[in-house]
Amino acid sequence: MAGEWLIKQMNQRGGHINDYADVVYGTVISPKPLKIQLSEKITLNDSFLILGKNVVDHEEKIKIENKSMNLTFDGKTGNATINKFEDKVMIKQALKADDKVAMFRLDGGQQFYVFEKLSDEALKDENS
Repeated sequence: MAGEWLIKQMNQRGGHINDYADVVYGTVISPKPLKIQLSEKITLNDSFLILGKNVVDHEEKIKIENKSMNLTFDGKTGNATINKFEDKVMIKQALKADDKVAMFRLDGGQQFYVFEKLSDEALKDENS
């Protein structure tokens, strides 16, 4: 049902299939100013790019509950249980030169949402 509704909406809108969002891949050629190369002829600068949380340095709140661990203090080792612990950690995910990224080409192709760095495993699958 939902799929039929979506197809109907797309057909009513018209246009070419390339006018809709799709996934594209690129390579970071410069982190500052940010430039991502899509192909030999196309390089995007930061005015075309929207960065997702997974490709920037950001802070995350963590919570640990009921964790048991061995601790050593002043040469003495003992078991300790943390009942509840909350803190913030910095996640270092900023883009660097030569990072491979996945992006959504947004409607119309004038903006690209960079949502993920690609792992070596993902690159193997892409080239297969």
